[in-house]
Amino acid sequence: MPRQKRGGRTPFAVARLVTALVTELGCREPAVLAEQLVTLADGAASRAMVLGDADYGRHARAAAEILLDNALPGTS
Repeated sequence: MPRQKRGGRTPFAVARLVTALVTELGCREPAVLAEQLVTLADGAASRAMVLGDADYGRHARAAAEILLDNALPGTS
């Protein structure tokens, strides 16, 4: 089955970009972290759209900061 495209890109393009960025930062398990961050962003965007409340971006950012802090070298 062919991959679905949105806006001319595969749904995996964002995950690949985020993986590259967290790899550059030296994060542990960059592919896993990237999937977590992309899932978090997708969920926040969905909730913001459905509920009409842009504050979900703030909640997602706070959670993303925790994920990143825990994945950076020299942290738990």
